[in-house]
Amino acid sequence: MERWSRDDPQAMKGYGQFCPVAKTAEIFAQRWTPLIIRELCFGPRRFNEIHVGVPLMSRALLVQRLTELEEAGVIATQPLSQGKLYSLTPAGAEMSQLICLMSDWGQRHGQGRIAQEELDPTLLMWGMKRQVDLNELPDHDVVLRFEFRGVPKAHAARRYWWMILRSDDVEVCLKDPGRDVDVVLASDLEAFVRVWMGHRGLQDALAKGDITLSGDKARIAEFKRALRIADQAALKTLYFRPAA
Repeated sequence: MERWSRDDPQAMKGYGQFCPVAKTAEIFAQRWTPLIIRELCFGPRRFNEIHVGVPLMSRALLVQRLTELEEAGVIATQPLSQGKLYSLTPAGAEMSQLICLMSDWGQRHGQGRIAQEELDPTLLMWGMKRQVDLNELPDHDVVLRFEFRGVPKAHAARRYWWMILRSDDVEVCLKDPGRDVDVVLASDLEAFVRVWMGHRGLQDALAKGDITLSGDKARIAEFKRALRIADQAALKTLYFRPAA
């Protein structure tokens, strides 16, 4: 019977154990892999859409990881006229439970580990868009404008954002869409990140002047409900939109 040596390079790709924890870790615990799976938990994605969620990952490495995950039976691909559509297989979809557990643990124990350079307004806006429960959207458009201060120099050009809440979709714009704005949120970026993540309540941030909200009260209420922004600090669970 052929045996692998511990010095065999092929053996070093895994842990050399039949333990199911080890077998899961061989797939899931690769660098960047949990974040790729996190992106796909929100629905099928094109390559560039996945890369938006992992902007510091090289495109070549993303290609490699996607290939490995497909070989492992975690993701499936569908050819398009240009590129591919990536989605989770049933086995991959079960990993959403791991993603949720990681999110809950990180909210409880990782609040103090957010560094200034990690405050990325693009990831914030992308995260808010995909977390919207379409059932909570009003039956009319609501146009939001975000004005962030305290943005790291690397993202200084992305201080201003617009979001349009529609009855069946959410649109995020870096350029003014030319629509009348219903709600304006001006905020220190870190303060709003912590409110969005549930580490801090909106009421406290408003009282201390870290965030200001202007607009019609009814539109502000719709904004808070759609984006699940709470007045009091509370653990925020991930919401995965049901597949169409």
